[in-house]
Amino acid sequence: MVRRLAAAAASVTLLAACSSTGSPGDGAASGAPVRGGAVVFATDVEPTCLDPAAPSQIATQILQRNVYDSLIYQDAKGAFHPWLASSWDVSADGTTYTFHLRDGVTFHDGTKFDATAAKATFDHFTDPATKAPLAGSLPFSSATATDPGTLAVRLKSPFAPFLQLVSFSVLGIQSPAALAKGQAALCAGGPGAAVGTGPFTTAAYTKGQSLTFARYDAYNWPPEGAPHQGAAYLDKVEVRFLPENAIRVGAVSSGQAQLAANVPPVTAAAFEAGGGVRVLSATAAGTPFTAYLNTKRAPFDDVKVRQAFQRGIDIDNIVKSVYAGRFPRAWSPLTPSTPYSYDSTLENSWPQDLTLANRLLDEAGWQQKDAQGYRTKDGKRLTVVWVQNSTVMREQRDIVAQAIADNAKKLGFEVTVQGLDAGTLSARAKAGDYDIADQSNQRADPDMLYNVWSSKFAAIKGGANYANVDDPQVDQWLSQGTTALRQEDRPAAYGPLQKWVIDNAAAVPIYVPQYLLGVSNAVQGVQFTVSGYPDSFYTVWRTK
Repeated sequence: MVRRLAAAAASVTLLAACSSTGSPGDGAASGAPVRGGAVVFATDVEPTCLDPAAPSQIATQILQRNVYDSLIYQDAKGAFHPWLASSWDVSADGTTYTFHLRDGVTFHDGTKFDATAAKATFDHFTDPATKAPLAGSLPFSSATATDPGTLAVRLKSPFAPFLQLVSFSVLGIQSPAALAKGQAALCAGGPGAAVGTGPFTTAAYTKGQSLTFARYDAYNWPPEGAPHQGAAYLDKVEVRFLPENAIRVGAVSSGQAQLAANVPPVTAAAFEAGGGVRVLSATAAGTPFTAYLNTKRAPFDDVKVRQAFQRGIDIDNIVKSVYAGRFPRAWSPLTPSTPYSYDSTLENSWPQDLTLANRLLDEAGWQQKDAQGYRTKDGKRLTVVWVQNSTVMREQRDIVAQAIADNAKKLGFEVTVQGLDAGTLSARAKAGDYDIADQSNQRADPDMLYNVWSSKFAAIKGGANYANVDDPQVDQWLSQGTTALRQEDRPAAYGPLQKWVIDNAAAVPIYVPQYLLGVSNAVQGVQFTVSGYPDSFYTVWRTK
């Protein structure tokens, strides 16, 4: 017995590239769309590799969504809809997905899209040589083109996040001819190397400077429910790599660019006050920026010390101050926009409580204080080391860490913040030589929790479970969530897990990342993906 998912079964209204907050994205859009013209998108990060399968950089996913379509589409509420696949079946045991493909779709190089091409993309994604970060968690068995219009993907075991992964741009369908050129060419990503079926082709790429997309005039296969059919409105999109915040934002204010990525929260109000521009915001799905407490090393091997640290920090005021009120404070190991999973009952359930925090430290034996005001026990100071990856620092996370360190001093904690290069951080994490490590992960599926809480991925084993939690109940919840194929069944696993993390103070969720996009008022139709970052420029147009 199989379950058929097709256009008729999609009950949730789709607006192509809806924002992660449930709105269509650009509330300022008005009037009839205009065809023609070009825009300049000033972005802060240039991808190190333009193969969507290989890197984990969000920058790659944002840019290459313009070039590559996916088999299915996930809307803002988490529902899935046809795209390059007109429908799909799922076997009763949840291990075989059969995709029935659209006809009449062509790649930018003129070749026809069919099941053989889709198979080539899956094979590339799961090839160990590709080193696709998300492929390691996929229990992939095989992809088979049973006929030109049918692709069967077999898994070794049921995997609830599979459809979300298929909708994600990491599995954007690539031309077999381009794939045959090899990984180096795919990473280089210039004309003829980045070849998909998307609304734009890669027209030019000058490393370190710009990437230019040109409209693919033959395009006529957007996701089900898209706000328009046919080719994109814009003739061209020029992406300029401008890492300096002031230069990037200034480019839009001066009219040299029409969109600016990652507007700093502290300057967003002044940016808008200048006139002629606005700031659009989308909430990231996945895990918030979180401080993970190493439960395998003193002093955080004591749950009371962890709870004291968690409840003694004034997170509200720190987040409000650093991010000028643009980023919300986090309450859960998941962000509110993560589909079918977020436990809203955790909101306001663990506010700052200095009385409780001080009592917990006293009960844990840290009752004395030295001349500098730090708590001591058996003559040893209450000291913790916070390690951060300084090579990918963003959103002023170093400032947040230092603000928390200063705040914790009032409780008697001595917190030392250390910025490390990626290699050193990895070595320290595997050695367990830290007390706090931070991270956030952006993807519209609660399975992100598996990577950061499964005992199999403990940091001391080389994984991203920086809390080094090794608890059978936690692993059971994670397994339950991963194999719950009905979306409505997943909260039963992820709800208790979120509460466990907070109750055991294994982590301190700090803020929910927001994508702040500066947009000229001459540009309309901007949309966001369910994951919380800008979608392709397919829906965008210029009013003048």
